[in-house]
Amino acid sequence: MLKKIYLKWLVVGLLFIFMTGCACNKKVSDTVVIVPVEPEPICDLGSDEAANFEVFMDRLMTDLQANFLDKKLLNDEKRKAETKFLYSAFVGEDNYDVTTPLGRMMGDALASRMQNAGLQVIEVRLSRSMRVHKKFGMLAMSQDMKKLFNEHQATFMITGSYTITPHYVYVMARVVGNTSQVIYASTGVWLPRATMINYLLDYREPTVKVVPAD
Repeated sequence: MLKKIYLKWLVVGLLFIFMTGCACNKKVSDTVVIVPVEPEPICDLGSDEAANFEVFMDRLMTDLQANFLDKKLLNDEKRKAETKFLYSAFVGEDNYDVTTPLGRMMGDALASRMQNAGLQVIEVRLSRSMRVHKKFGMLAMSQDMKKLFNEHQATFMITGSYTITPHYVYVMARVVGNTSQVIYASTGVWLPRATMINYLLDYREPTVKVVPAD
């Protein structure tokens, strides 16, 4: 009899210990831990880096389209076919005088997406009147800008800049008007740094140099 009572209380005790342990574990799991907040990546960091970059550029393009001031232009196929966009490489905020392969690639990728959207895009690097210097806080045209626009009968220029942080690159892209120099669209997106991005940033030989205005 005593043995049965002893076993009964032993089982009750073990159940009590088990339930107490579960409660403690739940309490620990509910503990709030304050950690530094970083931007939420727009890409899956575990996937292919090239695919991540494509997702990032798609986001940049989507934002510019959504923020574009002249919505009628984007919805008018005839006007889109007649409106020309110039573009230049993106530059780092720490040195507006040069760009990197990343800056060139972002400019080219954005121009490609705009062309696929039905817009006419012109690569101004091949123009005879191309001059590059610091303007609008980024790489842009000098006093030859008006001449360049007139030469190609262009209305807008796509340009941008980027800021490097330990874990991300903050990229700003803008669409600037030809005469009023009004910013018709702008966006800023965080790009997670990874092996490919770091390589493109650390590449030492600049691909575009600033040419003093005439």
